[in-house]
Amino acid sequence: MFRPVFINIPALKKSQKIDKTRIVKKILFFVVLVLTSCSDLKREEQLVKLNALQSELIESQNEFQNAYIDSLHVITMASSDLERKLKQNYKSDTIDVALGKRIDDYKRMRRMLGPLGSFGSKLRRAYKEQEAQLKSLQTDIENGFGERNKYDEYLELEKEKNKQVFDLLQEYLRIKKEAFDIYELQHLWLSDFVVQLTSNND
Repeated sequence: MFRPVFINIPALKKSQKIDKTRIVKKILFFVVLVLTSCSDLKREEQLVKLNALQSELIESQNEFQNAYIDSLHVITMASSDLERKLKQNYKSDTIDVALGKRIDDYKRMRRMLGPLGSFGSKLRRAYKEQEAQLKSLQTDIENGFGERNKYDEYLELEKEKNKQVFDLLQEYLRIKKEAFDIYELQHLWLSDFVVQLTSNND
C-alpha cells in the first residue's frame, strides 16, 4: 500500500552541509599531504647536495693535511743561514754564470717560504670555518630553521666558497712544489760549496 513519505528538508540540508565540510577537510588534508611530501623531497635533494659539498671539503682537507709542511720553520732557518754564509764567504771578481743561477734560484726559493706559510695558515682557518658553515646549514635544512626559500641560494653560495678553498689549496701545492724542487736541487750542493769556501778561507 502506498504511503506518502515526507522529506525533512532542513535535516537534508544540514546533512549536505556536513558532507561538504567533510569533503573540504579531506581536500585540505590531501593538499597539505602533497605539499608536505614535496617539501620532504626538496629537503632530501638539498641534503644530498650538502652532503656532496661536505665530502668534497673533507677530501680536499685530507689532501692539504698530507701536503702540509710541519718543518717549514726549520727549512726557512736553514736556507736563511746558508744564504748568509754565502754572502760572507763568497767573493769573486769574475762571475760564474752557473753558480750565479744556482744562488738566484735559491734566493727565489727562500722568498717563496713566507707566502707558503701564510697560505698554510689561511687554509687551516678556511677549512675550519667552511666545515662549521656547512654543519650549520645542514642543521637548518634538517630542522627547517631560517629562511627555507633561500636554502638553494645558500647551497650555491657554499659551493662557491668551497671552490675558493680548493683554488687556495692548488696555489699552495704549486708554490710548495716549485720551492721544494729548488730546495732539493740546490741546498745540498750550495751547503757543500759553502763548506769548501770556509775551508779555503781558513
